[in-house]
Amino acid sequence: MRAALLQRPGEISVGEAPDVEPGPGEVRVRVRGVGLCGSDMSVFSGRWKPPSYPWVMGHEAFGVIDVAGDGVSSDRVGETVVVEPNAVCFSCPPCEAGLTSACQNRRSVGMNRIGALADLLVVPSDYAWPTTIDDPETLACVEPLTVVSAAFRRLARPLPDRALVVGLGPQGLLMSLVLLSRGVRVFGVDVNGERLAFATSLGIGAIGEDGPFPLAVDTVGSPEAHATAVEHVEIGGALLVLGFDDRPMGTSSTTLVRRQLTLRGSLTYDHPRDFRATLDLLAGDDIAPRRVVTRAYDIEDVQQAFDEGSTAAGKTWIRLD
Repeated sequence: MRAALLQRPGEISVGEAPDVEPGPGEVRVRVRGVGLCGSDMSVFSGRWKPPSYPWVMGHEAFGVIDVAGDGVSSDRVGETVVVEPNAVCFSCPPCEAGLTSACQNRRSVGMNRIGALADLLVVPSDYAWPTTIDDPETLACVEPLTVVSAAFRRLARPLPDRALVVGLGPQGLLMSLVLLSRGVRVFGVDVNGERLAFATSLGIGAIGEDGPFPLAVDTVGSPEAHATAVEHVEIGGALLVLGFDDRPMGTSSTTLVRRQLTLRGSLTYDHPRDFRATLDLLAGDDIAPRRVVTRAYDIEDVQQAFDEGSTAAGKTWIRLD
């Protein structure tokens, strides 16, 4: 099968990889497209080490089931599906507590199991979600939109009248669209001027005299982004953190206590509740996540897609069909 192969950090090319076949309880998906996100860029740059080189990356996949493994109904062949890329064990302590997002034995497409930037992808059948959505740009947004859905579920408080989103990459833009669809006035901050301009076109305001905010969302995770979020959240407000960074955030306990802040971290999503909720949301809501998509590439242009993906104004995806 054709696959995008990461040869070494920063170098990716299209080549041949062995065909894959589903085992018991699995399905094979003929991949139509794959969205790119920050974790893919981490693998591409070498910040996240893959199990080996060459390596097949990508996890935000959608396509059509073409083979059903033993124990899976043949009726599933032909279904359009979105892939939930993180398969969990259900038996470790976090899984037993309902936090499958923190599974200690998680097998993640494109991270520690073969990725989706290939003609064919095998996943457990329960992680291939059937959908009637046919628009590829919407399908490319389902997985990151599920990250947003899970974050708001975990926040467990009513959404305020206004919010600040720090970091206006694809995740921040999708976060903003969901907030806007709920009637929240959204303001954004980003160091990339092109992203700020694009966010403005989606109805996201530039930060001015509208703070402090009852809710600040940090989609970056860096000390600088965290400091910006803390600076602009009001007393008694909430800080929701989705971004990753190994450096200390720098907020003192004095700040948290005196300003009575709620600090909530949110990691991906929990199986199966959050993917199901997101697909239900898209079936009955007018979020139109495809609005955040600004670039599409053919698989043959995968090097260019990754070279340009980290600075694109909106979301990038790669076509395989």
